[in-house]
Amino acid sequence: MDNTTLEKLHYYELKEIVKGYCASGLGKSLIDKLEPSTNIKVVNRRLDETSEGRALLDASYHIPFDGIFNVNPLIEKMEKGAALDPEELSTMENFLRGCRKLKLFMKDKEGYAPTLSSYSLNITDLSYIEEEINISISGNRVDSNASKELKKIRRQIDVCEGQIKGRLEKFLKNPYK
Repeated sequence: MDNTTLEKLHYYELKEIVKGYCASGLGKSLIDKLEPSTNIKVVNRRLDETSEGRALLDASYHIPFDGIFNVNPLIEKMEKGAALDPEELSTMENFLRGCRKLKLFMKDKEGYAPTLSSYSLNITDLSYIEEEINISISGNRVDSNASKELKKIRRQIDVCEGQIKGRLEKFLKNPYK
């Protein structure tokens, strides 16, 4: 479809309106990439998805999109071999929880939304990773009990800091010795 036709249909303005209803940056990003199709199978699938989503909303279901963020930057960071900081790990935990809740929600919705329900079958339950992050992160800080090595290192740091503090106090009490 050419740009003139899309402009006459106010396609880009409609995309902006739809983006205003998105629950996440990921949805907005996907809408930005969305282009009209001339493939009848693609068009029919998209119409089915839209009708099913509308049916879920009309049935007064609250679709749980909480925690569904765009984690692509985090995945790219991990693919490069970098570690995630505690805040990023918490974001990933929220994302995994959101995916699990969405999958659970869609489990018994085949009657309302067979196509959308089939998509949820591809969501892998990674609750064990979710739990591990939850146990290991405390207040945007990696908990000392996350691993034996970390606990040992932090204990050594505490001992060193205590020795430094002791020496400073000693020096401040008698700076000429």
